[in-house]
Amino acid sequence: MNSKKKWDRRGFVKASSAVLASASLATYMPFGNATTDALQLDFFTIKDPDGWHPSLRLKGDWLIFRISDGRFTGYGEASHSKQDQRCQEIAGVLFNKYFRDFDLNLDNLASIESALAETNPDFVTATALSGINQALYELLAKREQVPVWRLFREKATIEKVALYTTINRSLKERSVEEYLELVGELGRKGFKQFKCAPFEKVNSPVNAVANAQEGLRTLEAVRKHFPDMGIRVDFHERFVSDDFFELLAELEPLSLDWLEEPFPMGGDYRKLRQLTNTTLAGGEIFWGMKKFREIIDEKWVDVIMPDVKHIGGFGPLLSAIKEGRGQVQVSPHNPSGPVSTAASLHAAAIFPGTVKSLEFAFDRGDTRASTGERVENGFIYLNDSPGWGLDGLFDSVN
Repeated sequence: MNSKKKWDRRGFVKASSAVLASASLATYMPFGNATTDALQLDFFTIKDPDGWHPSLRLKGDWLIFRISDGRFTGYGEASHSKQDQRCQEIAGVLFNKYFRDFDLNLDNLASIESALAETNPDFVTATALSGINQALYELLAKREQVPVWRLFREKATIEKVALYTTINRSLKERSVEEYLELVGELGRKGFKQFKCAPFEKVNSPVNAVANAQEGLRTLEAVRKHFPDMGIRVDFHERFVSDDFFELLAELEPLSLDWLEEPFPMGGDYRKLRQLTNTTLAGGEIFWGMKKFREIIDEKWVDVIMPDVKHIGGFGPLLSAIKEGRGQVQVSPHNPSGPVSTAASLHAAAIFPGTVKSLEFAFDRGDTRASTGERVENGFIYLNDSPGWGLDGLFDSVN
């Protein structure tokens, strides 16, 4: 019988660069072919039910990792790295070297996360590590036969979390008429707030203010027809700061819920906070805690948006929420599939006073009805099932 590997924090930091550099040449141990003492890794993809538009910042289907010990299986999501095949290759290399014989418990997971915090992975590697981390947390919870949130607290104090639905992937023509039709549809499904990104015509600093006018007219039309709907706008860092400052006079009358990442995160957000009373949000694709600490310390935004798929996984997501507690709101970034959504929901259950809303990809065709998610009237409900609580979701996946 193989002995479990002792976790070597210093060795991991030293070796990680060399391991990642060789990822494309390596193989991983496929699901079902390991010894019974070893963990096993496999991948599969769930098609994004609404596809994607070329202007989206993060594109792709839902890439799912599964890690099994021969009895229980944990799932993690590694969607939207933009390079799914490379993401799987890197995950396979790292898994074989560091996780296949891993002694799975909360202390060792925390040690891994601490070691990884000293690395600076590229975006695809960060996504791969995040998927592995999520799957390990669910595997541990399933072994204990408890929901993941029960690994951290005895009793949940929430029943549900408010959702705001992102409609970016559901829009095909991106006309005003399609916006109005879609917002009306999500209102009928009980959603009271949504996020959109109508500034795809702004693709360079050249004539940015002029090119933003179509997006402004779209927002004006939506606000006119839906005066009580909460509107959150993601600008995908399309502007330089001075150009965006020019647009504030036209944005202010729209009573938007928040302005998300109009330009890259940095010191210009101090001036933006002086120029507007609208809530500012950002921080969707950062790895680890360094950037989030800077954002919080500098008070650049009111809401941080760590993403469980990119920050390093579930444990690092909890660290970001804990760091923001009492200083900023936290709303996990999540234009994603059911595993990422469930992980973010469990994080909200662990820190209920800090996480008050969660992003949810609008499912126009109701294809997520079989996921085990309970979504009603703009809320997602927590359950007590072991792991993430996605009972039966992957039964048909080979």
